[in-house]
Amino acid sequence: FKAVASFRKISFKTTYGQLTIALLLICIVSGIFLAIPYDVSNAYASVSAMRIANPVASLFRNLHYWSAQLFLIFTFLHMWDHFKKKEIKLKKSIWLRLSIGVLIVFLAMLTGFLLKGDADSEQARRILESLTSGIPIVGNLLAYSLLGKEGSLQLIYVHHIATFTVFIAVIVFEHSRK
Repeated sequence: FKAVASFRKISFKTTYGQLTIALLLICIVSGIFLAIPYDVSNAYASVSAMRIANPVASLFRNLHYWSAQLFLIFTFLHMWDHFKKKEIKLKKSIWLRLSIGVLIVFLAMLTGFLLKGDADSEQARRILESLTSGIPIVGNLLAYSLLGKEGSLQLIYVHHIATFTVFIAVIVFEHSRK
């Protein structure tokens, strides 16, 4: 009964922010394991092989996918909790970085979707490229720097596993101060 009582103490003290950090860590660790069998030059076959032929890779892919989805949900719950409690006493520069961080979380999830390499992700890439390149003055440069060459997932992969992950980790570390 002591174990149940201690679990209740822990579970009631856990905040949305702590759950969000835990989900981010699960997502990062599972992503590291997914990077091993993933082949960026043949994405669709690579993901299909993970899902069908490799049960461990399929488990890590599901862990990665669901922890990312829950990370997004708990990020918004954490934000809602702060707004509800009116505990918002941050500098404007930190608010700016946190706001950009939410955008980066969406971009990380979008690039993860694009890395599947199936027909849906290819269509989403074309739509994103069209929308981004339609921005006046900087659109084409932004589309190319985000998506890279048409038909290649290399730059999207680098952004997904490095650029966005590091940026999210830095923002979370700065925000949590742990």
